[in-house]
Amino acid sequence: MKKIKTIKAYVLLFIAFSFLGCDLDLQDNFTFNPEVSFEDPFSDMTAWEFLQQNQQLNDEGELNGELYNYMAAAVEAAGMIDVYDDMSANRTYLFLNNNAFTGGGDVIDLITGDDEVGENETPAQVMARADLDVLRTILNYHIITEFVDQLTLSEYGVNYTFQTLIPGEDGLIVMRRDERYRVDINRSPAPLPSTATSQNERIRNYNYVVLNGIGHSINDPVRNSPYPAPNTGG
Repeated sequence: MKKIKTIKAYVLLFIAFSFLGCDLDLQDNFTFNPEVSFEDPFSDMTAWEFLQQNQQLNDEGELNGELYNYMAAAVEAAGMIDVYDDMSANRTYLFLNNNAFTGGGDVIDLITGDDEVGENETPAQVMARADLDVLRTILNYHIITEFVDQLTLSEYGVNYTFQTLIPGEDGLIVMRRDERYRVDINRSPAPLPSTATSQNERIRNYNYVVLNGIGHSINDPVRNSPYPAPNTGG
């Protein structure tokens, strides 16, 4: 008898909660609005337009080292705008930021024989005293003929060899990623000549997807074989 009373009590409680629940308003549909954008912000511009877009001064009125004032001036001086604007290509552009141009052994040193920049000298003025043949060689080596991101390097700790716009062995470039998807360029000498070990670099910023390929930013130029000495007219 006690068991039957207990069952009746549970039934009455269930009915009471059912009536109470009917008075509750329906919850609005939840719409997830992520704060992080997964869009490619540069996918509507070419590599050349990307370089033009990313130029500014820092708070001290100096060229921002992370951006591309020098590279944009270099591409224009070398007559290679059409290469960076080429819509028929799907290449990988190693964007040389401003830091990659200044300092011993960096681009300005390689193309002028002097790493000094005048106090008020603009990037265009620096390029006016450059050996343009050397400059074109450097720029061509920093363009890989195919699309390469970290997923292209499917195994970590493995050397992947690609061809740049420089033909033959002198145009080979080696990329290798680690387990954290950081990518080194020409870090290991094999299968490149031993001289490659003196000009290697880890990619600083990754995956600038553009209309005609993908770009990665580096702080220093890389090479396979030594770049020719600049002809400064002296």
